[in-house]
Amino acid sequence: MKAPTSMQILEQKLAHRLDSVRQTRTKTSLVHLHTWVGEHLSLLGIPTQHLDMCVEILEHMSDMKIIWLHLQECSGCTESLLRTQNPSFETLLFDIFRIEYHDTLMMSSGYQATQVLESAVQNEHYILLVEGSVPMEGAQNYLTIGERNGYEDLCHIAQNAQAVFAIGTCSSYGGVQSAAPNPSRSHALSEVLNREVIHIPGCPPSDKNIIATLLYYYLFLESPALDNLHRPLWAYGKSVHDLCERKGAFLSGKFAQDFNDEGMQEGYCLYKVGCKGPYAYNNCPKVQFNAKTSWPVRAGHGCIACSEPNFWDNFGALESPMSKQSFFTYQSKCMPKPKNTPTLLSHSLKTREAKQEFLTQHNLSKCLFVESSPESSAMYLYADGALTQILTLNFETNPKLLLQSIQSKNKQGQSLYQNYCKTFGDNAAWIDSLEETSVMSANLYDALKSALMLFGVREANATDLLKLAKECRFPYVSPFGLKLKQESIQQVGQGERAIGYNWNFAKALSVALAYCVGGLDVYGLSYSLAREVVDMFVEVAKEQDCAVVFEGEIFTHFLVIESHMAHTTYLVDL
Repeated sequence: MKAPTSMQILEQKLAHRLDSVRQTRTKTSLVHLHTWVGEHLSLLGIPTQHLDMCVEILEHMSDMKIIWLHLQECSGCTESLLRTQNPSFETLLFDIFRIEYHDTLMMSSGYQATQVLESAVQNEHYILLVEGSVPMEGAQNYLTIGERNGYEDLCHIAQNAQAVFAIGTCSSYGGVQSAAPNPSRSHALSEVLNREVIHIPGCPPSDKNIIATLLYYYLFLESPALDNLHRPLWAYGKSVHDLCERKGAFLSGKFAQDFNDEGMQEGYCLYKVGCKGPYAYNNCPKVQFNAKTSWPVRAGHGCIACSEPNFWDNFGALESPMSKQSFFTYQSKCMPKPKNTPTLLSHSLKTREAKQEFLTQHNLSKCLFVESSPESSAMYLYADGALTQILTLNFETNPKLLLQSIQSKNKQGQSLYQNYCKTFGDNAAWIDSLEETSVMSANLYDALKSALMLFGVREANATDLLKLAKECRFPYVSPFGLKLKQESIQQVGQGERAIGYNWNFAKALSVALAYCVGGLDVYGLSYSLAREVVDMFVEVAKEQDCAVVFEGEIFTHFLVIESHMAHTTYLVDL
């Protein structure tokens, strides 16, 4: 029997939800909001063919109330929501979401406001939206609302809420007030509540991210797909850098040098003046702010990664590119916890017999073995006791030819080459003096050495790159996009196949050079490249649905310090 598609599952969920609300809830007309609902369905990835069904579900949701609680914050998230248009906030307030309690917006105050809140809490049908962090420990009573402090009020209201939304970075991760040394002992909701919290981070988040995520919950009575930081993937699944209108300038090596630069007016990339777009996941370029008027990068200032945990501590040099000198102290609070620590093996698995014994010992039917040393690199896939795949990479390692391939690819490549030469004139001249003889290799270490030479380290080897990477102070990968792609399958023996993979080394290297021109130092460049080499093999293991064994210094170093990978991983540590 054929498994249902994602669209069929979606339709089944909506049909079931509609049947449920028809039986239990009263109905009010929302015909005048068809266009608005349709626009938000497109943001959520729900086909417009389900529009009528979605509108009818919303028409039955009039008894679902919203409690909006303010804790330690600046009300910027509320201000963002107030600037929504088509329809206006008033329409959302009275026709759809029925905000029952909101400290800033409600007319009642004092005892009357408290009674409204208590009445709403007695109702089984309410959702809690919280703006602001929670002061704890000795600072707990500094935020007092009526007879309860902020923490007590939060726990009281969250107890019976059908869902809890953290609106803004303060409630999602603690925000600016939790920055070191955190005098107010600020905490995120998830740190003090023992239940799921849906994060809508940003300082502030856009009105679209708040409203559409809330709309999804109304339609399905469940959270949308979330990332490992509990953010909706539909809104936070791509980086600001990926969506930015200035990305073309980035790939061309065109960077504004300062805020008075003519390139600022011409749409040059702002990475060199501190934009943290590659490290921030949000859809700001797409949905924008103030009724889609603009967003920070269009207005002329780089992204400050405000939708990321600890953005003030980890990205505090707001107008400088990421570097060993500009990096602030790294805070791990609210970051994803390790899901899998590699199992260390104390013996080599390079022989076929050793691999087979390993599979038997660990009760594995399938495993990917990746080996790399200064002498050679290889990847093998064993399944059910037989060798089924052999991978041999084959790539150019002459830095002069690599640079020429980038230059000759297109106008973007030509511009990047020119800006690279302008920024690193001496090193570019040295590379140009090399022979043009092609030097093909299948060894990852040769690839790392070539990259390091382009980064400006002439007498280089792969071990040097690992040493530089180890000194990188910020554990954030600058994405080069290094990937392996399956291309061919060949029979090489009885019951044995060889699957050819191609990797986009030259393409990823051009992105790395763009970062290089933009001001990312050699430590960050080395760290990102080594991490992406490891990650690309993990992705192959995920595609093959099997565990992975790494053997080699590059893997040993990076898997030990980056053990957060959510994958079954073994590490040969000799």
